[in-house]
Amino acid sequence: MTHPGQERPRADADVRVVRWSSVASLWLVVLVGGGAQVLIGTDGPPTARTPVLVVLTVAAMVAALASIPLLLRPAGAASARHPAVLALLVLAVATWVVALVPSATGSAWSFTLAIAGGTVGCMLRGWARVTVLAGTVVLLVGAADARAEPAELVLVGTLALFALMPLSVVWIHRVVLRLEAARRTASDLAVAEERLRFATDLHDIQGHHLQVIALKSELAERLLDADPERARSELSDIRTVAQEALEDTRALVGGYRTVTVAVEARNAAAVLRSAGVSCRVQLETAGMPDAVGALFAVAIREAATNTIRHSHASTASIELLPDGDAWRLTVANDAPRSSGRHGTGTGIDGLRQRVATHGGTVDVDRSEDRFALLVRIPVPARAAVRP
Repeated sequence: MTHPGQERPRADADVRVVRWSSVASLWLVVLVGGGAQVLIGTDGPPTARTPVLVVLTVAAMVAALASIPLLLRPAGAASARHPAVLALLVLAVATWVVALVPSATGSAWSFTLAIAGGTVGCMLRGWARVTVLAGTVVLLVGAADARAEPAELVLVGTLALFALMPLSVVWIHRVVLRLEAARRTASDLAVAEERLRFATDLHDIQGHHLQVIALKSELAERLLDADPERARSELSDIRTVAQEALEDTRALVGGYRTVTVAVEARNAAAVLRSAGVSCRVQLETAGMPDAVGALFAVAIREAATNTIRHSHASTASIELLPDGDAWRLTVANDAPRSSGRHGTGTGIDGLRQRVATHGGTVDVDRSEDRFALLVRIPVPARAAVRP
């Protein structure tokens, strides 16, 4: 198992892809909208205002491109007061006002105004967002030709779409971030649940032994003068119980505590399902010695923990089946870590050492859409003899 503080490359890569695709989409909106504004606005006899409008449009596009990283931050009024956003608003409104002077077509030069309204709307919340977007749409409609020709109506509708497109792109980006945060929380809770189960087992073991030690110590103290021999016997029992407590604790921490592999597989499947991973279990363990079962239980626990912490899996499977003169465990998931370490975590290395003492092997099978931990342990000589 690799260190808990290491990043989850697959999930982080997905978030980066969403972020850059959102940035690219917003860049495209700005470039297409600004380009369309220049092309449509200059489609006709040039006037003295045409160069001014073109310069204002280009400047507004630069301000809009500079404002795009702000859109991917949490919504808030502070972002709306950023210099790049204020410059975008001033330039877009200035372009729109200059174009509204008689003999100019306001709608043709309104793309940057639509983009500015959508940009500011993304940075606000609640009624402030609704007010800005509604006001932008009202201004766009007000700039339309009063004759309401079909081409003018199509242009106004297109402008409304340009005002809403930034909002939809940013909304999708934020939803993905919330889903990723929820997935991480579910994974952390699943790991915490497994730790709580381990702590409960440790509490049960230590609580039992400590209670026996306390009772026998009290009894030995009372018998020390009245019956020294019996007190000596009780002290000997205390030493034995303390040694048992030490051995049981070491066995629990080392993963060798007597527990059936079926119970461990059921616990692992429950933990995976609580983390949102569908898990299928298939076990055939008839005749398996307890020591071998304990090894497979450790392997299942290790694989389940790695799946939760270091993968982006939606499905997993646990299979423990006879394989000729051995047993074979396969724990697989459908979304491995995108890492080049090929299963060299300390947990897997430790598992290899344990399995090697029983003549077994631990392998990792990795592909783009599947990761599998393969543990194979030969049947011990005594277990191989069938009546």
